[in-house]
Amino acid sequence: MPPKKSLSNSNEFSNQSVEIAKIRMDGGTQPRAKLFEEVVDDYAQDMKQGATFPPVIVYFDGEEYWLADGFHRVRAKEAVGETVVTAEVHLGTQRDAVLYAVGANAAHGLRRTNADKRRAVIRLLRDFEWRKWSDREIARRCGVDHKTVGSLRKDIYPTEDQSKEFRKGADGRITNVSNIGKSTQAITESNKRQRRKKPTDTLNTIAEQSQKVQIDDIWRLGKSHLLFCGDSGSAKFQKLLPIEISLLLFFPRKDKPWLPEKPTNVQNTLLFHTSYGEDLHLETLRGIIENCLSGTTDANDPIVMINLIDPSLFILIDELECSCFCAEPDPQRCTDALTVWTAINQTVKKIST
Repeated sequence: MPPKKSLSNSNEFSNQSVEIAKIRMDGGTQPRAKLFEEVVDDYAQDMKQGATFPPVIVYFDGEEYWLADGFHRVRAKEAVGETVVTAEVHLGTQRDAVLYAVGANAAHGLRRTNADKRRAVIRLLRDFEWRKWSDREIARRCGVDHKTVGSLRKDIYPTEDQSKEFRKGADGRITNVSNIGKSTQAITESNKRQRRKKPTDTLNTIAEQSQKVQIDDIWRLGKSHLLFCGDSGSAKFQKLLPIEISLLLFFPRKDKPWLPEKPTNVQNTLLFHTSYGEDLHLETLRGIIENCLSGTTDANDPIVMINLIDPSLFILIDELECSCFCAEPDPQRCTDALTVWTAINQTVKKIST
């Protein structure tokens, strides 16, 4: 489904007192890799002593208030028992709030960490619309250097060079410029060469290695992720799980019963099922999962995934700097996950059988 269009392109806003309970903070608008509890505590102490803070920034779409800037201030207000907060209310959608958020604190407020900047850039690069913008446009929005954007783009899309293929014009339209200056014959020959291109040696090697995946295998992906080839109820998998689970991603299959109840050590759960099967639009699913991850987890939080509906989800979770423990009973899906992961030059190691 295409995103909602912006309700307003103006800079008009009004200062209002908004009930904190009505402010949405779960829409992927949190620009930081994590909130700092010590900052919340400091703000709360200052508020108790009568300090005045600038209004937070929210976008109102006619139904929901989306918080775009001021997460520490809102948390501090809650800590001192306040139920309302002064907000600079703009007319706009959740996506408008995201675009504001990725550049928030670039020049003022609590200084952003490198992880914060990386998170902001990745948020735009993972979006099906914003990823088509040039490196310089994304850098301008996020308040970073365009070389940083280019580097992260290559990490996320190693087989593409989107920064050279697309440009955003002054009228806002996206244009494919990859063939400008080429003759029709040159374009045709280029396409033929691309179709004849063989897989890289790395992909061939990993594909051969991945064919050895068997039930009960445990694979380590990079430094933070574990893939268990088997049922999630297996005692072998249960031993791998952390004491606390920040987010449970559960994708039920038709041949298995749904999760009877949420485990007691799970803080948040996303259960997703679709009748579309293999025809599922994965970009849409990734957007849903990314918003859930952004709104419910901090950096280094453990994620548990039951059934691997999309082999590239390990990459998405890694980009948001969380660790993942996944149980997938289908050896072929495990094979796909290992192949995709290694295609971005990440390490894969079998640690148990």
